[in-house]
Amino acid sequence: MNDRMRTAAERVGLIALGVALETLAQPPGAAPALVFLQDAPFLAILAHRGGVRWKRWAFLYALVKFLVGLRWLAEVHVSLVIGASFVLALTFLAWGGLIRFLVRRRVPWLLAVPVTAVLQEMSQTVVMGSTGMPWPCRSLAFAAWPSLVGAASILGAYGLSALAALGSAWACGLPSLVRDDGGRGERVRQLVRSGVLVAALVGLAVWRGGARVDDLDARITQGAAVRTRPLVLVQGNVPQSLKNDRGHQQSAETIFEDHLRLTRDALLDLADHREEPLAVLWPETMVPWPFLDPALAAKFPEMWESEFNVLSRIREVVPERMSAPFLLGVNRYFVGRAGPQDELLRHDTTDSLFHVDATKVPPTLPQPDPKVPGWRPPWELVPGRHDKVVLVPWGECTPGGEWFPPLRRLRDAISIIPEITPGDAGVDPFFLGYVRPQQPGGPNREVLAGTIICFEIAFPARCRAWRERGASVLLNAANYAWYGDTGMPAQVMALGRLRAAELSMALAIAGNTGPTAILDPVGRVTAQVERGGKTQFVEGSIAGPLLVDPGFRTLYSRVGDWPWLLGAFALLVGALIRGRGPGVPPGSGGAGAAPEAHPQHPPEAR
Repeated sequence: MNDRMRTAAERVGLIALGVALETLAQPPGAAPALVFLQDAPFLAILAHRGGVRWKRWAFLYALVKFLVGLRWLAEVHVSLVIGASFVLALTFLAWGGLIRFLVRRRVPWLLAVPVTAVLQEMSQTVVMGSTGMPWPCRSLAFAAWPSLVGAASILGAYGLSALAALGSAWACGLPSLVRDDGGRGERVRQLVRSGVLVAALVGLAVWRGGARVDDLDARITQGAAVRTRPLVLVQGNVPQSLKNDRGHQQSAETIFEDHLRLTRDALLDLADHREEPLAVLWPETMVPWPFLDPALAAKFPEMWESEFNVLSRIREVVPERMSAPFLLGVNRYFVGRAGPQDELLRHDTTDSLFHVDATKVPPTLPQPDPKVPGWRPPWELVPGRHDKVVLVPWGECTPGGEWFPPLRRLRDAISIIPEITPGDAGVDPFFLGYVRPQQPGGPNREVLAGTIICFEIAFPARCRAWRERGASVLLNAANYAWYGDTGMPAQVMALGRLRAAELSMALAIAGNTGPTAILDPVGRVTAQVERGGKTQFVEGSIAGPLLVDPGFRTLYSRVGDWPWLLGAFALLVGALIRGRGPGVPPGSGGAGAAPEAHPQHPPEAR
């Protein structure tokens, strides 16, 4: 085998190793500890001098990585996983170039890699505008360790990803130990010194995360953190094939009846225990008929009567003398920029969560009066609706479609759902009620809910914005049936645990086919729908309290991700000031490594 073929075989082996490490590390993988090694094969590919060859291999590495990591997107359409993987692979190519730039300007390898890894993950969320694909990300593997999940309150999920990349940067020096060229002793000493640093930082994160878990338990004992009334979550387990056929009256009726039955059973069980629900949360778009803006309610009386009938039937499943606030996943139609249309379905639509009180449904159909400013149906609370803000590119929206209409036609050919209008990110949280003080003289605590619909849970800044607006709990209404019985719901649970710990907020996930669970403010699961050992593609409901602790704010909730951005900026400025240096190969132990070619590789093999 000549040198060129040997080099190609090595690179193919590195790609296969990197994909295997990530598959095993990321949920539901069996070996999450491998997250501390998963980037090492990619970093090894960077060990070439200039030219396009390292770029080709780095891009191929990332393309294969995302094709495998996002394989669940193929359940919707194979073009989505191919398109997303191709675009996101560019972020890895940029990451590799940035690492090479920094270390050639004498930025320490163990500093350059983790800081730029954070930039790479952040770029995943913005590479397609505001609707990028924010995972797979390294921090999901940390859901396996409660103490490290707790550390997200300080570091955030991006900080945990930096820890993982730091481990990979250190591991790049391990292969150099088999090379006996007279400098192995020094490489061993460098690896030991840098290894102690890496272990100390991980140990510090474990200690701090464990302390956060203990602190929450102490606040519960002291009465500073208190539990609400039970929140009811419904998991209807509606197959996507049936949901896509909801225009057929029989399919829509089946979906609705299943949710009514599960809700009735859960509320009757609470009534037997003399408990009142905080609210009932249905998953995303599980009301199979549209809700109308008041301007359309008068124009389409049959659909307005349909909305009234939906609320009337929900009211019937609520036991007597029980309060009945509901949070309903609904498609809402309104008059958009195109103006009034002759057909309802030609109007703009939002993916919404409506906050309604079923006890306020009148016995007869109310007549809408859109001419009255602020008119709303009598059952709708204030604020009555949250709309999905972050949309799925090519599934729910068309990036660039306003400037290039053929893109929108391409999206319509891929997606079977209509294009959705993004909602307003500045609305107030839902008011769900008060938590009575556990001790005489204690304060009544408001329960204010921010909602993150579907995969908005993957965006830390979107969730943090609710905390800044005063929300004390997060509600994730979702339909993950699109992605089949894959590992994707396990990643959603990991995301939920990270979001809860980052912000010290209880988080409830209501997934159509799972997961459906309640998490406490450090990401521990307190209740989850489970049947026969399965949490996916089973129907059921749970009713459990949310742990409210509005008096405590995490460091992450205060500062967000700005420290990482400022650190990266400082690193770049420092590199520009210092100028170009000779660099040291990664095999030297990682103390100050630069991606240079291995001395034994001949020039023609590079």
